Amino acid sequence: MSQYESRPVPRVKERDPRCNDFRSLIRSRAVQAMLLATAAVQVGVVATGGLDTKDGRERRSLVRTAIKEGVALKLPAVVVKSPTPALLAENDGPVTAQSLAAVYRRKGFTISDKLAQEIYAAAVKNEIDPRIAFGLVRTESEFKDYATSHVGAIGLTQLMIPTARWFKKGVTEDQLRDSATNLEIGFRYLKELIDRYHGDVELALTAYNRGTGTVDRVLKRGGDPDNGYAGKVLNR
Repeated sequence: MSQYESRPVPRVKERDPRCNDFRSLIRSRAVQAMLLATAAVQVGVVATGGLDTKDGRERRSLVRTAIKEGVALKLPAVVVKSPTPALLAENDGPVTAQSLAAVYRRKGFTISDKLAQEIYAAAVKNEIDPRIAFGLVRTESEFKDYATSHVGAIGLTQLMIPTARWFKKGVTEDQLRDSATNLEIGFRYLKELIDRYHGDVELALTAYNRGTGTVDRVLKRGGDPDNGYAGKVLNR
């Protein structure tokens, strides 16, 4: 999904870079293959009573072969489910449309009670954490339904018309200016991305910003597609 701002989203400074290193490491196919090979060794040891016996030596040879072949295995990327964002302090009470609107008003954003209710309702309907929903709308459009990006993304959740039409056939630009329509399509799209990446909210948000093709290509080669966008939405 295209960003509202034309400049690239900066990486969030507060985030520990070791987190990205760890995420990249555990998604590495080579690491996953080595873990499988280690498990094979353990099974061999248990089955033979050790690797120094005759049977053990034969099995050790098989294990070595398994390790070599295992490194070449094409395994799917490991997905780590992201923690829930902490936009509200614990003493701020339950998360409601009003409490979330108050958070962003304190930060200087203009958000009406009506829009807050629409964001909250659309988020709940599409099984999106309302805090993530508010963060996405703030990041994409700063709560402005008239927002348009330099590449033509429209409205509160910055939808491209072709993408929007995957979910609502024939939807027009004017319809995407309607807050309820825009939020419904945008959050439905995000929910499909969350499901696609098996509950990993950060990956889903990154794909919302960069596109699934880019994210999948980076994951396929064992990299981390994070560009700071997810952290910005999650207020990290």
